[in-house]
Amino acid sequence: MSGYAFDPCERCEEMMQPYLDRELTAGEMAEAETHLDGCAYCRRRYRFEVSLRRYIRTAVTEPMPAELKAKLSQLRIELH
Repeated sequence: MSGYAFDPCERCEEMMQPYLDRELTAGEMAEAETHLDGCAYCRRRYRFEVSLRRYIRTAVTEPMPAELKAKLSQLRIELH
């Protein structure tokens, strides 16, 4: 049995990434938006996810310093 009937935040959490990717149906988008409008916790999670995506997009476009690249190379483990 799914916890959705008792925990709408669980449903919102499941829908968060598809919502941000605009992959939901119009009905699902409306459901998520209604929940986000009324739930401060999920609204904070949504803002965090938006900020994280923005950070990742920025980080991907900035070149990695050679020192950091060298340190990360040293941390690699061999896969067997």
